[in-house]
Amino acid sequence: MYSPSPKATNGIEMNDPISLGISTPQEESQKPKTGFRMRLYFLFVVFLLGYAVLAVRLFVIQVRDADKYQEIAHLQYKSREPLEPVRGLIYDRNLSILASNVTEYTVAVDPKVIEDKDSVAEMLAQYLPGTKASYLERLNTKKSRYVILEKHISESRILPLKQWNYYGVRFDAISKRKYNFNDLAGPIIGYTNVDNRGQSGIELAFNEELSGEEGFIVYQLNAKRYKRPEVEYPYKEPINGRSIVLTIDHAYQSIAEDELIAGVKRHEAVSGRCIVMHPKSGEILAMANYPSLDPNNRAEYTPEKARNRVVTDLYEPGSTFKVVTMSAALDEALYSPEDEIDAENGRYYHTPNEKPIVDDHEYGSLTLRGAFEHSSNIVSAKIAKELGKERMYEYARNFGFGIKTGIELPGELSGELRNPTSYDATTHLYMAFGYGLAATSLQIACAYAAIANDGILMRPYIRKWMIDGDRNIIHETRPQTIRRVVSSETAATMRRFMQGVVDSGTARNARIDGMSIGGKTGTSQRLVNGSYSNTSHVASFVGFFPVEDPKVLILVILDSPQKGYYGGTVAAPIFKNIAQRIISYSGEFAKVPDAVYASESGNKLKTVPDVRGLSPASAALLLHQYGLAYSPAQDSGIIVAQNPNPGNTLAEGGIVQCEVASDTGNGDVVSMPNLVGMTVRHANTLLTTLGLSVEIHGSGYVKRQSPEPGSKVEAPRCTLWAEAANISANLY
Repeated sequence: MYSPSPKATNGIEMNDPISLGISTPQEESQKPKTGFRMRLYFLFVVFLLGYAVLAVRLFVIQVRDADKYQEIAHLQYKSREPLEPVRGLIYDRNLSILASNVTEYTVAVDPKVIEDKDSVAEMLAQYLPGTKASYLERLNTKKSRYVILEKHISESRILPLKQWNYYGVRFDAISKRKYNFNDLAGPIIGYTNVDNRGQSGIELAFNEELSGEEGFIVYQLNAKRYKRPEVEYPYKEPINGRSIVLTIDHAYQSIAEDELIAGVKRHEAVSGRCIVMHPKSGEILAMANYPSLDPNNRAEYTPEKARNRVVTDLYEPGSTFKVVTMSAALDEALYSPEDEIDAENGRYYHTPNEKPIVDDHEYGSLTLRGAFEHSSNIVSAKIAKELGKERMYEYARNFGFGIKTGIELPGELSGELRNPTSYDATTHLYMAFGYGLAATSLQIACAYAAIANDGILMRPYIRKWMIDGDRNIIHETRPQTIRRVVSSETAATMRRFMQGVVDSGTARNARIDGMSIGGKTGTSQRLVNGSYSNTSHVASFVGFFPVEDPKVLILVILDSPQKGYYGGTVAAPIFKNIAQRIISYSGEFAKVPDAVYASESGNKLKTVPDVRGLSPASAALLLHQYGLAYSPAQDSGIIVAQNPNPGNTLAEGGIVQCEVASDTGNGDVVSMPNLVGMTVRHANTLLTTLGLSVEIHGSGYVKRQSPEPGSKVEAPRCTLWAEAANISANLY
C-alpha cells in the first residue's frame, strides 16, 4: 500500500513550523528582549527630552531672564518709592515771594499694630481737630490697615506728634502750592493741580523748570511689610526746581489791580484789563485782569477768572490804531505835522454808493497834528487811501499786528490782520481807524512802546531771571530788539502829537500836573450777532510818561461799560489814577534834596528799596543789586523794619540796618514791625508770616497801625488803617 510523502504537492513541506504558524524556540526567546529594548529606548528619549526642557528652562530663568526674576524676588523684600523735588518759587522783581510751597500732612494709622489705642487717641486729640472718641472709634476698626484720621494738617501741629513716635501712626507729607498775595496777579502766575503741576500762567509756561527732577529711595521690607532705609540700596537725590523771578513789581501790580477794579465797578463794565510796562526794555511791570483768579481758592475757579485777557482776548482797537496810520503818513512824507487836510465837515463819501465815514464832530479842515489830537476818522481814512492797501498792511505788520509778541505766557493769540489780496476797496480805509482787524491788548501796548522807544519795537518779556536754590542766576532775559518800525524823527513827532492829545485833545482826563503825559484814546463798537452795536463798546486809553524820556507805559481797556463808553471819559481817568500813584510811589520822580550834595561830592546816591517782609538772604541780594550793603549777618527769620526807610537815599556802598524777627508763627513774642507806608497786601503778608492776625480798615497804603512799631507782642490782633497815600521807592 502506498504512503504519501510528508511534503505537500506544491513543494511545501506540511510539517514546517512556520507554515503551521508555530514560533520556534529561538524566536520565543528573542521577542521579549526586543520589546523591552523598545520601551527602554522610549523612556530614554522621554527623559532626555524632559531634561532638555528643564535645562532650557533653567537657562532661561538663571541666565537669560535672571535680572527679571531677581527683580521679582527683590520686590518681595524691597520697596522703591519716588522722592518728590521741591517746586521752585516765583518772585516779583524785588524778590517778594509770589508763589511758594507749604507742607501739609495726612494723618493715618494701622489699627492692627497699635496696642494702646486709648493712649494714641488721647494723644492725637491734643493736637488734631478731632475728639478722642472719634479717633478711638476709627482705631478699633478691623476693615483696613490704613485708616485716614485727618487731612491738610499743618506742619506746626504735626511736629509735637512726631516726638511721641507711636508705632503704627503715619504722617504722610504732601507739598502744596501757596500764593502769598492771594489773587494778586492770579491769571499771570496761574495755578497748579493736585499733583503740583502747572495748569495756567507762569506755572504752566515754566512747569518743567519749576518742577525739577524726581529722585527715588529703595526701602527694605520686613515680614509685616514695614519699611526701613538700607545704606547699600540704590538712592537718587531729587533735583529741586528752579525759581522764576518775574519782571512784575508787586506794588505796581497792586496799584493797577486796585484802580482797574474800581474803574470797572464805577462804569459797570463786564471786564477790564491793564498793562504797565517799561517801553524801552519791554519789561512787563504789571498786568491786571478783572475778573481775576485767586489760585488759593480752587472752589471759586472758573475759566473766565483764570483767563489772562491781556494775551487771549482780541478786539478791534478803534482809534488807538491811528498811531500806525499817522506814523505812516509822517514816515512816508505824505504830510508834515502842520499840513491841513479837508475833514469834510464830519461826513466823507469815499466811494459812490457806500456808507460815509463820519467823525464825532464836524471839522472843516484839520492839520495832521489836529487830526490826531481830535481823533478824526476821516483824515485817517484819507491817509490810508493815499498809502494804498500794501503800504497800509506793511506798516500794520511792522508794528506787530497779526504776529504773536513772543511773550512767555501761554495762550497768546496772534490777532487778525488780513492779507491785502483779500481787501475790498474800503478795507484799508476802515483799518486806518481801527476796524477790520483784531489785536490783543499787549500788541497795542507794544506798538505804542515802539513810539516811546524812538521807533524801535521791543519784544515784551515777563521772566527776568531763572535762579537755583543758592540764588545763582541760571538764565537772564535781556531786552530784545525786534525791528525799527519808523524813524526816530517820526517817533519824536508822534510823541509830541500824543502829548497834545492829553493837553488839549480827547484825553484831557489823563492830565497830571507837573508831569508830561502822552497818549491816545480809543472807542470801538463791538460786533454783536454779526453787526456793530450802538450800545456795546470797548473803551481804551494808552499813554506814557514823561514824554521827554518815557519810563512807564500804561494801557487800560474796559469791555462794555454801561456808564459812559468813550475812552477819554472811561479809561483815561483810570490811567491817571494809576500813573499818579506810580509817580508818587517812585523815587525816580521824587525831588531829592541830597542830589546837589551828591553831584558836588562825586558820590553816587542810591535809592533804598523796601526789604521789609523778605528773608535776610533775599534782602541781601536785592540790596547788592542796588549797590548797598545789608546788616546784620543772619540766615533765618524775616525783616520787619529797616533803616533808612524805603525811598530814602544812601551813598553807594552804604549799609541798610535791618531788624529780623522769627518767622515761625508759633506764638513767640515778636517785635511789631513798622508797617506805615506799606501796601495793605504787603503788610498783611508780613503779619501773617509772623503769626499775627490783622484787621484792616480802608485800602491802599498803611497810614496808621496798632500796636505801635517796636511793641513786643504775642499773637494779638493788629489793626491797620489805610488809604490811597503815597510813598517813595524805585521806578523801573
